[in-house]
Amino acid sequence: MRIQVQSVEKTNNDYLIQYQAGGALPFVPHDIVLIHSKQYFIGTILKVESEQALLRINPQYENQLAGSIRLELAFSPTVSIQGADRIVEKLGYFPPFHYDRITAANMTKDQITLTIELSPATVLVPKSPDLEPSSEAPVTPEIPSKDAPRYTVTFTFLETKEHVLTPVEAENIILQLDFRYEEADMVVDIDALSGLSGSFLCRGIRTEITELDK
Repeated sequence: MRIQVQSVEKTNNDYLIQYQAGGALPFVPHDIVLIHSKQYFIGTILKVESEQALLRINPQYENQLAGSIRLELAFSPTVSIQGADRIVEKLGYFPPFHYDRITAANMTKDQITLTIELSPATVLVPKSPDLEPSSEAPVTPEIPSKDAPRYTVTFTFLETKEHVLTPVEAENIILQLDFRYEEADMVVDIDALSGLSGSFLCRGIRTEITELDK
């Protein structure tokens, strides 16, 4: 959908855009969108109203939120992942799983299950996720370990196919977990700092978040 940006107000990595488009943008909170301007880049929808929207993007692209831009849905976790709303309820957002650790993996020809232990960066810094992660994890707030909640997220990918995955190793740390649509399928891409990486297609995704030590 193409919009005409009228004004932009920045707060941290969030951008409140006043726009004209003949109606509200057809997105819901936590949707991942491709934004086409002079370049194209990824953003997260935080809030949508008829003439304004709150987006989260990498600040390096903020000067491209001007004039006529086009927004295209890449993936909607709360619509396409069963149980994603529980993750949002616990964390305040749907994370990209930067620097999180895969602690268990089970794969058959048509189903993959991954259990991921969330890093402190994912749990404690939900308002400023690095949308383009580096090989170094961000500094997290000082907090006593006994006060920091620990979570695992288990994904079950259904009707999987076209597995192109490296072997599971002793240490499997995610750099980024990406989802996108491809016709009737969903594409899952795992970029890794170490261990399991690659991609596959699936037809359904279920997830469950569990708090540890509780």
